[in-house]
Formats: sequence, C-alpha cells, structure tokens
Amino acid sequence: MAQLRDQLIMLPEIKELTPECNIDEANVGVPGVTTPEMEAKMRRILKRHRSIFLGDGNAAPAPARAKPVALHARQIAAPFLVKVFELLKKLLEAEFIEHSESEWSSPIVIVLKKNGIDIRMCIDYRLLNLLIKLSRYPLPLIDDLLVDVKSAMWFMSLDMASGFWAVRMTERAKLISAFVCRFGHFQWLRMPFGLKNAPLIYQSIINNCLWGFVRLPPEEEATVDSEVLKFLDLEPQEVLKPEIKALDMTVFRRNIPAPSQMGPVLGRSSYIDDIAHGASTWDQLCKDLDALLYRLRYWNFSVSLPKSEFGKLTIPFLSHEVSADGIRALPKIVKGIEDLPFPSTYKGVQSFLGSLNYYNKFIDYP
Repeated sequence: MAQLRDQLIMLPEIKELTPECNIDEANVGVPGVTTPEMEAKMRRILKRHRSIFLGDGNAAPAPARAKPVALHARQIAAPFLVKVFELLKKLLEAEFIEHSESEWSSPIVIVLKKNGIDIRMCIDYRLLNLLIKLSRYPLPLIDDLLVDVKSAMWFMSLDMASGFWAVRMTERAKLISAFVCRFGHFQWLRMPFGLKNAPLIYQSIINNCLWGFVRLPPEEEATVDSEVLKFLDLEPQEVLKPEIKALDMTVFRRNIPAPSQMGPVLGRSSYIDDIAHGASTWDQLCKDLDALLYRLRYWNFSVSLPKSEFGKLTIPFLSHEVSADGIRALPKIVKGIEDLPFPSTYKGVQSFLGSLNYYNKFIDYP
C-alpha cells in the first residue's frame, strides 16, 4: 500500500475555496532582535500585496502517438460516496476541473488514512505516466541554491500556495488529464500533482517569473492589476488577431520577450515552489520582498502566509538550516536518520545510503 500511495495523485482536502488570512499574523521578524519599526515596514509591504496571500497552504506534453488510456471507474464503498461527491463539487466550484468528453480516463482510487476512518481521494495516473515523454527541463541543483544564501544576514522564505494549480492546462493536456469515477467523467483546468513533468513545468514557469525571459500575452496582461503594471513600467502590447489567440499556445510558444526592466528580481532561482532569499540589510530585504511580490502578482502566483517567514536570522530551506553563520542539516532530520533501523533488505540499504548521501558534506570521514 505504501508503494501504491507514492504513485498516485493525492487530491487535497479543500476546506475553503479562498482561505482568508490576517497579515498581522504573518511570521515577521525575530523577537528581541528586530524593532517594531523594522517589522512594521515589512508588514506594510505584505499588506500592499495582500491579494496574493492565502491562509492555507500547463500543460502536460502529449504521449507520443499513444492510443488513449481509457480505464473503467473503480468501485467506491458506500460510506465514502458523499465525501467524494463533496470534494468533486468544490473542485468544480473552484474551476479546477470540468466535465469531460475526452477519450482518456484514469480511475479514482480511495486510500484510507492512518486512523482507518478518513480517506484521501486519488487519481491513478500510473499507466498514463508510462506514455508521457519525460521533459528535459532541468531542476536546479540544491547545493547551488544553498551556496547563494551564505553571505546574507536577514532571510525570508515563501511557500507557494497550491503551487501547481497556478498553471493553466492547454486544451490537449486537459483531455489527457481526464479521470473517471461513479459520479462521471472529469478533466483538469489547472495542472494537478501527480502527472509526469508537472514539477518541471512548474519550475520553468517560476524560473521565468524570477528571471524574466518572456512576458504575458496581451490578452492576459490586460487582466493584471494596473498597480503592478505601473511598478513594472510595462507599456500596453498590441493585441493579436483572434485566429492567432485561438492557437492555444503557452507563453513560451508565444515567446514575447520581457523588457529589460523585467530582468532578474532576486538573482536566484527557487526549488519548484520553495523560494528562499537573503540580504545583508533589513532595508534591502524589504526592497527585494516588494519587488518579488509585484512579480508574483503579475504571474498570478499565490503565497501561503502561514507557511512563509519574513525577516529571520535563520530559516529552514530544502531540509537545511540557513543562517548568517552558515548552513547545517536540520537537527530533527539528523535525529531521524540516526534513529533509522539498520537496513535488512537491498531496497532498505539503497534508501539508507540515499539519506546519508543527501547530507554527505556534513559527514567527517576518518
């Protein structure tokens, strides 16, 4: 069952479609170190961009000449039917999914939580993922991202809220993402977790947001807040002909170059949906945060306020602890590795060595 869970797309439990947050509760500053004036300055920036903060935290390439995967709906036990219906209804209301007439269909699977009572609804994309070509887009090297923050004094970390859902699906990808259950046939309007290449597609979009290669097409840029366009100093674009807009091209296929003022906003990348950044002074960190939030608003990314930290001397990042004193392994994870039982199988040895290798740079060899 554990191996099965790793290969399924888990659908999140949506409590609210637009969870509200209180900016005054943002994790800002360090008690006894930062002054009320310093913290107030940073909170003013957060309030200016409150629209992208939430209180909780496109396109999949087509299989190459593959026949559609069309699997039958699997049985759902009667006690779980109402819960499945409620989740589907919320996803429809949020416009994350829609009814489908696609030739493709992957089945829904119900997985019991550890308490044996509650459930997680999943989509079994295993067969579909076997047919999708792996993207060659590179993920950043973790060691490179950690080196970038070594010389800073003040830090911030932002966690993108429902990160993949910020990415709209192309018409072709919607059809491929279709899933089936007792309640009908549905397909995704926003990119779900679990599809092969989803992390790589998201990385390409967040990289473009942070570095500034291309800009939004004119019809989408017209919906961006005027305050954001003014800050970015963007002139209106010429609207393309309707027949060109109908081609369903991504921003990378449209390839509209971003102007020079939309260059690197932080001078560093994120790791998928985790953004960490440091600055030598509090004022510089505030300036960088303001510029970053304007850029995120332009690309319509949302940030999970409870999972983000601002103006800290130490932040967790990619299972490491980053501070002005350097980088070290997170103590709780080190403790977990120390408590691992000695492996007794070949797979267990591989997993154990993989855990050690991640922190290899902290190990003193005789």
